[in-house]
Amino acid sequence: MENYKETKPSAPSANPGRDMESGGQAIPVARSGKCEKVSLILRVAALVFSVVSFIIMACTKNFDGFHQLRYLLAAGILCTVYTTFQVTRQSYYISTGKSLFEQRTTSLVDFFGDQIIAYLLVSSASTAAPFVATIREVEDALFASNETSSMIAASTSMAFLAFLTLAVSAVISAFKLRK
Repeated sequence: MENYKETKPSAPSANPGRDMESGGQAIPVARSGKCEKVSLILRVAALVFSVVSFIIMACTKNFDGFHQLRYLLAAGILCTVYTTFQVTRQSYYISTGKSLFEQRTTSLVDFFGDQIIAYLLVSSASTAAPFVATIREVEDALFASNETSSMIAASTSMAFLAFLTLAVSAVISAFKLRK
């Protein structure tokens, strides 16, 4: 008992949520507002990229004869529908502070929806990317313009950009789901 020394916590710091050495408790920082805004921005970007992707693919001549290109178009349309719903729901939540659904349900839909749509986008882009090289070789052999292959490449790259934004949004959704 002679080595026992009573210690008192030091004076509280100016920032108790971040100063663990002085005996302060870990207080979660309210970041839901920032997370919602960043998530909304990412989903708006995904919406723009997916709309551009499927419009370019729909304007491509004779795309419907190839499974890879129809898959790219379908993924772009599904992403557009999903992100339109999410952007509308999040805009309503940010502007009014009222959620359309329970918080847990919203978090689950955000998390799984982002992951499923991101998977569709990356898989459709990865099936269409090698097809661009094949089409370009055929166009070069026929001395044709590279218009079709360029449009397919543009649509594929827009789908990939939409995937990237939704992948980051899925990470944010996972963070919000953790709470």
